[in-house]
Amino acid sequence: MKSILKYVIFGVLAVVGGIILTSSFLFNWKIIPPGYTGIKVNRLVDKGITHEDTVTGFVFYNPVQTQLIVYPTFIQRVVWTHDLNEGNPINEELTFNTKDSVPVNLDVAVSYALAAQRVPDFYIKFRADQIQTFTHGFLRDTARNVVVAVGSEYTFDDVNGPKKEEFLDRITKQLDAKVGVYGVGIQQFGLIGSLRPPQSLLEAVSAKTKAIQDSIRTENEVRSAQAEAKKRVAIAEGEAAANRALVASIDPKLLDWERLKLQKDAISKWNGVVPTVMANGGGGMLFNIPMQGVAAEAPATQARR
Repeated sequence: MKSILKYVIFGVLAVVGGIILTSSFLFNWKIIPPGYTGIKVNRLVDKGITHEDTVTGFVFYNPVQTQLIVYPTFIQRVVWTHDLNEGNPINEELTFNTKDSVPVNLDVAVSYALAAQRVPDFYIKFRADQIQTFTHGFLRDTARNVVVAVGSEYTFDDVNGPKKEEFLDRITKQLDAKVGVYGVGIQQFGLIGSLRPPQSLLEAVSAKTKAIQDSIRTENEVRSAQAEAKKRVAIAEGEAAANRALVASIDPKLLDWERLKLQKDAISKWNGVVPTVMANGGGGMLFNIPMQGVAAEAPATQARR
């Protein structure tokens, strides 16, 4: 009896073990975390794709017949630059020629997101098991083509100056339109750093900028000199007008009266001594006055007294 029971228990365990082994071989499960969506691909049927609506939780599938592919639905960001230390360790900069035939290199950052409900269509189109395959393949090629097409409609001065924002906005909209049909939405397309034209053009732009600044400075100096000259002219004209007004207000009789006052003051201050030196008019020559006549005249004057 005991031996029979042992055989029964062994048989049950064998069956259970077989079921477990068979289940593990025929069925598998995977967790789809938040921010992701998954699709089941039937390997035996062409385009046999079903969309898993499960946002989070367990998904069971047969690994022999079915492949489960999970894509992120949150925003993805990629950079394409010439810097080997940023993004992939290769030169991934984009290049275009402007309307005036200037070759320009630029580093860009692109943000995009997959629409969860469009993931099956996305997989059918690109057959990409990893989102990076799409990012550095189709998306980059499309972005490069859009940059070349839009950039050819602008001069370098435009994209490097007042129309840079318009240039980037047009690229963003056109890129979004081209990949939007596959359930991909472009969130942002922006420059990293500045545009990089040839060094010779950079030097020419720098020289042009310096010339403009020098011209502005010269114009300001000219305006300042003109203003100073006008100020001096105005002051001189004011002083001349004041002098003319003063001269016009003086009466000739008043001048005669002032002369008489000066003569009277001179006479009142005379000490009775006849000057011995006389100036020759206004020529600056001095002459000695003979004193004999004065000496002879003095006694006669005293005798009369």
